[in-house]
Amino acid sequence: MSIFVGILIAILGTAMIVVGSGFVLVFRMALRIFDQSLSSEFAGQGREQVERIAMKISNPFVRQIVLKHVVTAGGTLAVSLARGAIESRKRTALYLVIAGVLTFALACVQFAKG
Repeated sequence: MSIFVGILIAILGTAMIVVGSGFVLVFRMALRIFDQSLSSEFAGQGREQVERIAMKISNPFVRQIVLKHVVTAGGTLAVSLARGAIESRKRTALYLVIAGVLTFALACVQFAKG
């Protein structure tokens, strides 16, 4: 019975390693593609949205300050949020791989015991 449990744990660990590794590779490629296309339009779209909102400020002095200091940060913020989301997914997939390795090691211990 313990060998059967060990086999199930080994299969689960192997599946976690395979799925996690696949997601790490997918998100690594997505991050590379995102970084390549970063300079073109994504930052510009975020900057345009922030600029359009800033133009609605009625006080001209405050509007100038906001346009000067915040508009460029709007595009950067949008890029940062998207990049952070991709990095987070990649990190989660890496944790899945680590959990799979630990699960597989647990299966090896189970085999050694029985």
